[in-house]
Amino acid sequence: MENSKMTLQRTLTATFSITSIIWIWLFIVVMLPAARAKIGYFWHITDLHFDPAYSTKGDVLRSCWYNEHHQASSSRSVPGRFGDYNCDSPWSLLESATQAMRSRQGDNVEFVLWTGDGLSHSTRRSLESHRLDLLRNITELLGRTFPSQFVFPVLGHEDGQNGNFHRLGELWRHWLPLEALQTFEKGGYYTIEQTKSRLRIIVLNTNFMRHDPLKFTQSHSAASRQRPGSGDSSEHTNYYYHHGNYYHGSNNGYYAAVPATDGGQTRALSGAESHESQRQWEWLEAVLVKSSRNKETVYIVGHMPPGSDERQVGNGPNGHSTFTEKNNSKYLRLVRKYSSIIQGQFFGHLHSDSFRIVYSDMGKPVSWIMMAPSVTPRKMNVGANNPGMRLYKFETDTGQVLDYTQYYLDLEQANTAMEATWQAEYNLTTQYYGLAEVTSLALHNLADRFTNLDDPLLAKYYRANSVRYVSNQCDGVCALNHYCAITRLDYSGFRECLEHAASALASRAQTAQRPFLVLLLPLVLALRQRRPLQGLLAALQLPISATHRERPLRDMRPTKCLWVILYIVWWVVGSSPRRRVCQRDTVSTVGSICEEISCVCDNSSTVATPLSSLLSVPPLSTCTNCT
Repeated sequence: MENSKMTLQRTLTATFSITSIIWIWLFIVVMLPAARAKIGYFWHITDLHFDPAYSTKGDVLRSCWYNEHHQASSSRSVPGRFGDYNCDSPWSLLESATQAMRSRQGDNVEFVLWTGDGLSHSTRRSLESHRLDLLRNITELLGRTFPSQFVFPVLGHEDGQNGNFHRLGELWRHWLPLEALQTFEKGGYYTIEQTKSRLRIIVLNTNFMRHDPLKFTQSHSAASRQRPGSGDSSEHTNYYYHHGNYYHGSNNGYYAAVPATDGGQTRALSGAESHESQRQWEWLEAVLVKSSRNKETVYIVGHMPPGSDERQVGNGPNGHSTFTEKNNSKYLRLVRKYSSIIQGQFFGHLHSDSFRIVYSDMGKPVSWIMMAPSVTPRKMNVGANNPGMRLYKFETDTGQVLDYTQYYLDLEQANTAMEATWQAEYNLTTQYYGLAEVTSLALHNLADRFTNLDDPLLAKYYRANSVRYVSNQCDGVCALNHYCAITRLDYSGFRECLEHAASALASRAQTAQRPFLVLLLPLVLALRQRRPLQGLLAALQLPISATHRERPLRDMRPTKCLWVILYIVWWVVGSSPRRRVCQRDTVSTVGSICEEISCVCDNSSTVATPLSSLLSVPPLSTCTNCT
């Protein structure tokens, strides 16, 4: 009996010890990381395109510049206080944006991503010292807005045009640590290693990756030749801050005619810059290798994104791309290789609200890219947009993006009310798209729904793409262009996506029209005859006796007419193609992604074929027994 009690006591003690160890282990593994996980926020702003010559007395067809010696255009509209859809940003628009940013989350903001193009397109012809002064204005505005946060600037194609990285490094020295300045002053790229977080930020100089040279359009060149003169004090003043003083946008003479320096054309890279361009690739892979070895996570940030522009419809040469084909392929290869540590990619340049998905060589979605819309509302060759800026919510330690809120300014309403009211347009994961998480798979499934023209998410996406500026519907060609740009970042894949769908549509159209064309031909031939019915029968090669050929039309037997009608009906119905309508069903399982293709046969020629069945969508993976 005594031995039994001791055995029971030892058993209970051992069980209690094991249970205690399990609970302690669960607390360490589960509870402590959850307690340490801090939720933070960061802003993403891009393409401010500040134009100091903007004037409310200016001409909307001439960049909203005022010139008393220039005859006004026929346009009856006048520029508003906060901007115009045909022009770049006035200072008042930038001030309203920074005030709205400061009022939301405030000190909870960890940092700000400023992805380039702070200057107006028109300043390409300005002196370098003048351009640097304009960037200093924006830098000081952001510094006053976020005095205790870091702003990580990115070179846009309008900012680092002359390759003078040293002077820009001096301007942004208070934001960049010494290690970042060393690479920035050589090539305009850098990395930020955070001491209290595993998240590393990699900032690229995408000017090295662009097509070169880029030329102005004819209208842009004409605008660049028309530098504004002075205005009068009766207009609404657009003030900006410079070296402790406030200046007026067009009345102080500071922005009078500036000599041209580059002839309105982007110059080619110099020998030193070409060398630095290659060094950026070597540096980028070295940083990714180091981050992978140190178990860090990474944000990649740049101005111009890889892939194609979703708003430029068609497959014209160089009309879509921002990277050269070689650089585009090289960048995507690195993203695929190190996708396990890349938590997000953030770009601007296109002025639109969109996203991209990078797939592995096996077709599995492995990484995503977010493109934020621009602050400038200027209407380019692909259309205008309302001013926008974006606030991300993320885990500060891992960099996992949890959500974002897209803010916008209804420009027409703001100009009418003479007050800028920035408001939330939508949240990514709640209500608008209904995503459970921000992952490449979730975004892949979202993009997959854009292949159905009747899906309400396509209409929501298209509405947000121009920040609520465009109100019309996205038709089949539009949806195809967006879908191919989002899911086909390789230029060859993008071209094949468009061409395959176009040829499939043409083939289906020819097949569907064949019975009617065949029927139309006999009717045309019959109408050319003196006796239409006999001509129709002859064209259809039906047996007609000589008596019938000579008999008047009114003497034709009703049975013969009925026989002809039945023959025509049989021809149309019998020639209708049997079409297979396929729908994709993506099934997610633990550890793998399976894709099932289910096809149903439909005899009706009126059933619309889903867009996805026209696309050569590669399978996500090859697997069986999906549940």
